[in-house]
Amino acid sequence: MKTHQKQWEFLENKFKANQLSHAYLFSGQEGIELKKFANEFVKLINGNTEAFNLAIEKEQFPDLMVVRSINSKSSVDNEKDMMEIDVTQIRAVNNFLSLKSYYGGHKVVIIEYADRMNTDSADSFLKNLEEPKGKTLIILLSTKSATLLPTIFSRCQMVTFSGVHHESQMPENLKNILEAELSEKFKYAKAVNLDGGNFENILYALQNYWRKDISKYKHVLRLALDLERQAQISNINKKLALEILLIEL
Repeated sequence: MKTHQKQWEFLENKFKANQLSHAYLFSGQEGIELKKFANEFVKLINGNTEAFNLAIEKEQFPDLMVVRSINSKSSVDNEKDMMEIDVTQIRAVNNFLSLKSYYGGHKVVIIEYADRMNTDSADSFLKNLEEPKGKTLIILLSTKSATLLPTIFSRCQMVTFSGVHHESQMPENLKNILEAELSEKFKYAKAVNLDGGNFENILYALQNYWRKDISKYKHVLRLALDLERQAQISNINKKLALEILLIEL
């Protein structure tokens, strides 16, 4: 594959050496390109036959399951994409992976925008990430990999692509606020501009900072992830959300 040659050669060599991990996280800024790459790799491990390739493209291959938020129960009920992968979808994944491969090869699950899994979904998914059955290959696609729960993130081997988010540098004034008195935290939350994506950027920087010591910041990291998901699907009070987050430190 000419595009993303380095990543392709890495995975191809792992496959040929029978050393594939059971779970990969494809991380980059262009979700469509991640999906195309994942599809091509699924074709490779299934022999690149014309019939199989066509079935994979149409998502009609019996050993492949694709999960996306637009198919969640909440989205169907509301006739729109609620930007959430719900627990019923992950339970369907768990059931799919419990069955034997139709063709005797890998059972493959591709989860698009995996960062849209809510807490219940992620918790339900952990067992398959910890104890996969047989020849299982799980591919998570994410344009915001840092927002994945640490329990999910840590159980996947990351493959980064061009345009990937690099670790955000914590703004010095924000770093100082983390250790400040409660009154200073309130002042910061009240004064800071949270429009135009600034709220999401602050959350992203905080998450990267806290991931350096997950055992210490696990509770507040989980809260930050929940707040980001709420901001994606509803019109939350961002200043109040930031205040709550800073109080929890």
